[in-house]
Amino acid sequence: MKRQPRSLMAQILRWHAVAVLITAIAVAGSVYLFLDTTAARIQQQTLHVHAQALRQALSHDGTGRLRLTQDSTSAAVFSPGAGFSFRILDRSGTVLFQSQSQSKMVLPTANIPLEDEESFFRRQSRRTFYAGTSYPARIGNERVWIAVLQNLTHPDYILDDLLAQFLLYGMAIVAPLLLLLLAIDVLIIRRAVLPVRRASASLEIAEGVPLDLRLHDERLPAEVRPLALAVNAMLERLASSYRMQRDFTADAAHELRTPIAVARLRVEGVDDPGLRGQLRSDLDMLGRIVEQLLEIAELETVGLDTAASVDLVRIVTDGVASIAPLAFRAGKSIAFSSEADKVVIAGHAAWIAKALGCLIENAVTHSGEGHEIEVTVGADGTLAVCDDGSGVPEQDQAAIFRRFWKRNRSAGRSSGLGLAIVAQVAEAHQTTVTLTSRPGRTRFAIAFRLIPAR
Repeated sequence: MKRQPRSLMAQILRWHAVAVLITAIAVAGSVYLFLDTTAARIQQQTLHVHAQALRQALSHDGTGRLRLTQDSTSAAVFSPGAGFSFRILDRSGTVLFQSQSQSKMVLPTANIPLEDEESFFRRQSRRTFYAGTSYPARIGNERVWIAVLQNLTHPDYILDDLLAQFLLYGMAIVAPLLLLLLAIDVLIIRRAVLPVRRASASLEIAEGVPLDLRLHDERLPAEVRPLALAVNAMLERLASSYRMQRDFTADAAHELRTPIAVARLRVEGVDDPGLRGQLRSDLDMLGRIVEQLLEIAELETVGLDTAASVDLVRIVTDGVASIAPLAFRAGKSIAFSSEADKVVIAGHAAWIAKALGCLIENAVTHSGEGHEIEVTVGADGTLAVCDDGSGVPEQDQAAIFRRFWKRNRSAGRSSGLGLAIVAQVAEAHQTTVTLTSRPGRTRFAIAFRLIPAR
């Protein structure tokens, strides 16, 4: 199964959606990293401030022993409900002082680093997460470490909650905005490719190709303009080739008229009656081919006025009457019937008559002696010519309307142009020729546009 080409708009939107998704993930990750880093920095600053406050509260008493004086500066650390706690350790890791909330702390002292420089750390104890700082200080000749801990699961600690809420509500806001952006992209892309769609629509024609057909939309995007110029150049070459072929056919047909007329005069001087008759027949056939070539050239050159109201019954009556002698001479019978006394259609009377003549001539040529040709006009504006000849094989029905096509080129005196003229007349009237054929019954029909009676 042949794969259908993908839409340019779908491809742009798909890749743009992927780009937006990647951008959204990157932005969310960057924002989260920034906020987490900022929260960690604020946390470290807070712990550092509390550690310094505890350092200021440490001193020696009169006996030389360390003492911890609680003041307003370190009140947050001493308060058991603030989520902070502390331990003051000596070099061996012995706890010298601890906060009142320390009884609730289950973080082992061994997990607290005792370094020469202040160090920040995060630890986990059972289901509780801690952030802390280990601040080295010297009190007189004694070296101690001030460890300030913060319970990250404590209700008073709101930075993690703020970060989670920010991301949650941020995504709730950003996601609809991204969808809105994609919807706006659809409108923008539709507007951007509208000139391309219009240019494509201008090339979509039901029947035939006008010689002046070009892409003239000046609003075509710069990326598409080279393709439009290439298409216009190709159409120009096709039109030029078509004009040359059409002009050659018309000129050749015109030039042949005079030699054929002279040959006809000279044929009359031939003494042999049999030869004279054969030459006269050949010249008549050659003249008919020339006339048909001129008719084709005229159909291709002159725009027919097919909007006039004409009576199809009258056209067919006159046409059958004028061509009936041809059928009689060939030993055929011809009959005409109409479903209505008057059928008014939109069309060109002279060319409809020529198409009818070509259909009847075709029926006369391809039906045997004694056969009947039937011409009918339907009340719906359908002109049909039927014969009871051998029929047209199914494999030949698609090619029968091509110019100069003949099933057997070595037999018959047909030029192969009659049905091509019929097809061209039908095309000029914005309709087609319908062929249905089987042995003993062949029917050509043209459905013209009916004009309702007023």
